[in-house]
Amino acid sequence: MSLAAILTDRPSIAISIDPPDRQHTLERVAIAAAQIGRQCAVWTPCAQGWHDWARALSIWEDGDLERSIAACLQVDRLPLGVAVYVDLFAAIATLPPAFGIRATIAIENLCCQLQQSSQHRIVFLETGEIPTRFARTIYSYELPLPIRSEIESMLKERELPIAPNILNALSGLTESEVKIALQRVDLHLDPSAIVETLLNYKYAVFKNHGLEFLNETTTKDIGGLDLLKAELDLVLRTFSDEARAYNIPLHRGFFTVGPPGVGKTYFAKICSQKLGFPLVNIGIDAVKSQGIVKFKQMLRRIDACEPCIAFIDELDKFFPRGEGERGDEASEQILAVLLTWLNEKTSRTLSIATANRLRNIPVELTRAGRFDSAYYIDFPSPAERKEILQIHCARFDRAFECGDGRLSREEWARILEKTNKCTGAELAQIATDAARAIFCTLAPGAELKIELTDLLTARENMKTLNQRDGEAISAMENQAKGFCKPASSNTSSPFDLPIRKLYKSANN
Repeated sequence: MSLAAILTDRPSIAISIDPPDRQHTLERVAIAAAQIGRQCAVWTPCAQGWHDWARALSIWEDGDLERSIAACLQVDRLPLGVAVYVDLFAAIATLPPAFGIRATIAIENLCCQLQQSSQHRIVFLETGEIPTRFARTIYSYELPLPIRSEIESMLKERELPIAPNILNALSGLTESEVKIALQRVDLHLDPSAIVETLLNYKYAVFKNHGLEFLNETTTKDIGGLDLLKAELDLVLRTFSDEARAYNIPLHRGFFTVGPPGVGKTYFAKICSQKLGFPLVNIGIDAVKSQGIVKFKQMLRRIDACEPCIAFIDELDKFFPRGEGERGDEASEQILAVLLTWLNEKTSRTLSIATANRLRNIPVELTRAGRFDSAYYIDFPSPAERKEILQIHCARFDRAFECGDGRLSREEWARILEKTNKCTGAELAQIATDAARAIFCTLAPGAELKIELTDLLTARENMKTLNQRDGEAISAMENQAKGFCKPASSNTSSPFDLPIRKLYKSANN
């Protein structure tokens, strides 16, 4: 629904904005007001009284802020048409609590009085949070991000080429941010340099909002996880035009559970490389510190970047609670927004979430329809450990790119036995530590060769996660395996360790 239609139907609305968007948003409100035949006046904490929208933000007047707020909340002093309050709640928060209580009651009374008035409409533009007690009183409106046709128009104004990679570089930005980005572009640059300039600006903007584009991995594949990687191949097809022709729904995403270091985040990066989608990480700290309105804006920005991957690392940290307990109010609000988004999103956005502790995850997130696939990533099997070690050893010693590398089958058996219950991250570190130790004693120009003794030494110098906290990992595994599918088939291999019987049978 358009902003003009909302102003017609609702006596009071709230719009959450970023500071650079104040003037642009005021302009949009003024245009919407004109469309319904109304004038637009603005109050700000820096200006005493009501002013024309075009110059309100440039006015600074000395005066008593409490008196100014008290006056602007009186219905008989309210200008006819559309009255816009800029950062009113932020200003009230700086004043003594007693005044804050009175101002809050005055706002509630004003909103109730306007329910019976057709002459007044009020709009709250806030760069911060609007108190939750006004959720039922004030309608929350989200300004849409510019669509492709609007971005194309802005590119034409700057006489810049309209190319898919340029449009993608600007997607997810507000109109004000797009204009700022385009002002930074040197018109004499070639298209690739233009895209780089725009992307650098976009990455910075997203990072300021708690969203980070993650880089590629150091390798092009991940060892093991054959069942998980097989489903990834199917996911790519569900994002094709052919799937749309058959009304096949988009894959909703992956939920991966497992101990730290087993490859959950690494798999998300491999997904990004295989699908060719950018990987956008949603920062937990940013969501918790910036509030629920900003979280909604994060998700809208991600949707606008389609096709992409929305990555929530360590989802369990969003909900720090014990099993069977309800979270605090902030956690419940995060859960509600996340559930709504997962259910209703129609964008070509693949969701990937990871968790270390399944018991912290609300049961609502684990039912069918939230994520299409839930996998438990266990410690790698012997065959997977060999594959992981070879992938990372090959980064330093190309002999490991084929066959068994420099190790014999017997030597592989030794190192795989020593690395039992090592995570993928620990195996990668073993290869790195071995290569580093060799390099430090290497003659200039000599070939770096990784041998069994180097890998064994690196392993002996490492205290693994399982050695430090094996009981907690076993408990995590037992709970997760009742809900998740295994990420690996763990078929038998010549490197499997022998099964040792703890008790003798009665016949022996």
